[in-house]
Amino acid sequence: MSNLNYGVIGNCRTAALISETGNIEWLCFPEFDSPSIFAALLDRKNGGNFGFQVSNKYSISQSYVPHTNILSTRFSSEEGEFVVVYFMPCYHSQNKDEHYRPAEIYRYINRIKG
Repeated sequence: MSNLNYGVIGNCRTAALISETGNIEWLCFPEFDSPSIFAALLDRKNGGNFGFQVSNKYSISQSYVPHTNILSTRFSSEEGEFVVVYFMPCYHSQNKDEHYRPAEIYRYINRIKG
């Protein structure tokens, strides 16, 4: 494996690995021990992923929103710019010792320009 640059999002119920180019490349859903939905990390040809294809004119950068498990991937070029934000929700319940962890992945696309 030559590329091990991945971000991770999760909710303590499952987790997804997101490549530096913004593709979800590993996800077992809805639990850690569920079958994989995306497994490009193991098999590029047949494993599947969910992401974007942009021209090589785009520069891509990735970082976490400070003090969160929210991953942000920025795509920018002279043609345009957009940011993709990924996270899995985890809510406090009324009982402070429990959490509600729905089997959900959120992916927001925010157009900046172009």
